[in-house]
Amino acid sequence: MTPLSIGRRHLEPSLLLIIVTLIMWLLRSTLSLANFGTIYILAVLILAIRRGTRTALAAVFVSFLCLNFFLVQPYYTFAIEDPREVIDLFVFLTSAVLVGQLAARARQQTQAAQQRAYEQEILYRLTQTFNQIASADQVQEALLEMLKSDLGVRLASVLPDTAPPQPIADGATHYLVLQMDDQIYGTLCVVLELEPSSEKLRLLHACAYQAAMALRRIELTERARKSQQFEEADRMKTALLHAVSHDLRTPVTVIKTSASNLSRLGEQLAPDERRELSQTIEDEADQLDDLIGELLDMSRLRAGALQLNLAMNSLEEVAGDAAARAFQRTKQERIRLNFPDDLPLVLFDYRLLLQALINLVDNSLRYEPPESRIELRGEAAGGEARLVIVNHGRNLTADERTHIMEPFFRGQEGHVGLGLAIAKGIIEAHHGRLWAEDTLGGGVTFEMALPLEQEGDYGAQCPGD
Repeated sequence: MTPLSIGRRHLEPSLLLIIVTLIMWLLRSTLSLANFGTIYILAVLILAIRRGTRTALAAVFVSFLCLNFFLVQPYYTFAIEDPREVIDLFVFLTSAVLVGQLAARARQQTQAAQQRAYEQEILYRLTQTFNQIASADQVQEALLEMLKSDLGVRLASVLPDTAPPQPIADGATHYLVLQMDDQIYGTLCVVLELEPSSEKLRLLHACAYQAAMALRRIELTERARKSQQFEEADRMKTALLHAVSHDLRTPVTVIKTSASNLSRLGEQLAPDERRELSQTIEDEADQLDDLIGELLDMSRLRAGALQLNLAMNSLEEVAGDAAARAFQRTKQERIRLNFPDDLPLVLFDYRLLLQALINLVDNSLRYEPPESRIELRGEAAGGEARLVIVNHGRNLTADERTHIMEPFFRGQEGHVGLGLAIAKGIIEAHHGRLWAEDTLGGGVTFEMALPLEQEGDYGAQCPGD
C-alpha cells in the first residue's frame, strides 16, 4: 500500500473527529458530558461501519483523549476535576469500544454476505456458460475470459495446451489444478497484479473446479457418443452379415451356377439358352455391383466421409437426368415430369442428389403397375423446394411405414433395403427432409424438401454431422 493510499485512508476518520470535537468545543458550555459521549459514540459507530474494527478502536482512543483534553474541566489537561466524571469517561470508553466492535462485526458480516453473493453470481454465470459448451477448447476459452473480465486476472492460460504467461514484476502468480476425482485436465496459471485475498483465491479454486466438472461432462458425453457409435456399428455389422448371407450370396450363387452350366455343357446348349445364361450372369453381376455400391455409400454416410460439392442447380434438370437413366435401364417411358416454369434454383450437390433421386425412382418403379407411370413433380412452398415422386402401386404396411427408410430393412419381398436409407442420408446432409405418404387411390408418394437458401448460407458438410 502506497503512502498516498495510507494518507487517504486516515483522512476521513481524522476530519470527522476534528469536526465533531470542534463543534462540541464551541458548545461545551451548553452540552453535558453525557451529550459529548453520545456524539462521540455516534462518530465511532459511523467509522466502524465504514472503515472496520481497527479504525473504530483508533477512533475510540482519540475520542477519549479529545473528550478529556478539550471538554472535561480543567480544560487542556488530562486531569479530571470532578471524580464522578472519571466513571462517565470510563463508561464512555467501554460503550464506545463495544459499539465499535459490534458495528465492525456487522460490517464484516455484510461484506462476507456480499462476497458470497458475488461468488455465487460468478459461479452461476460460469456454470450457465459451461452448460452451453460442447468442447474442451471452448471451456478453456470461457474460463479465461471470465477470469480476466470478472476477477481482474491480468494474464491467464491453461497448461500444457498453451504457453505459460510471463510473470510481471509487481504481480502474483498462482497455479490451480483442473482436477475432477483422479482425472487431471490441465493446470490453470493466473497472474494478478496484487496478491489475492483468501476469498478471491477461494473463488479462483471454485472456478477451476467448475471448469474441471465441465471438462468431465464433455469427456463422459464423448464416451457415451462413441459407445453409441460402437453399438450402431455393431448393429450395422450384424445387419451386414444378414445381408451377406442372403442378398449377396444369392446373385453369387446364380452367377456361379450359370457359369458352371456354360462351362460344362458348352456346345450342348442351344444358342438361345447360352444367351439366356449369359444375360442371367450379367443381370446378377449388375445386381451384385449395385448392392456392393450401396453398402459402400452407406458406410461413407455413417462415417461422415461424404463431402458435399454445393452449387445452385435446377430440380427439373436433375429429375430429367433420373428419368433418362430409368429409360436406359427399362427401355420404356415409365416416368412423367411435371415442373412449373417459375421453380427457383436450389443449392445442392448435383451428383449426390441425382443418386438419391435415382434410388427413390427405382424403388417407385419396382412397385408401379405396368400400365401406369410414376410422376416426378416440382413445387415451392414455405421456404422449401419440393420434389415429389408419386407411385400408384400398393400402400405401405404399418411396419413398412415405420422402418422403410432404415438401413437393411426387409420389405414384404424380402429384399434388403439400402437405397431409401442412402437417399434419406444424402437429403438430410443438405439440411433437407424426406418422408413417405400414401398416394390418393393407392400407392406411395415420396416427398423430398430442400431449403431455399443462398449459396453462402452454409458450406460443404459431411453427412451425419
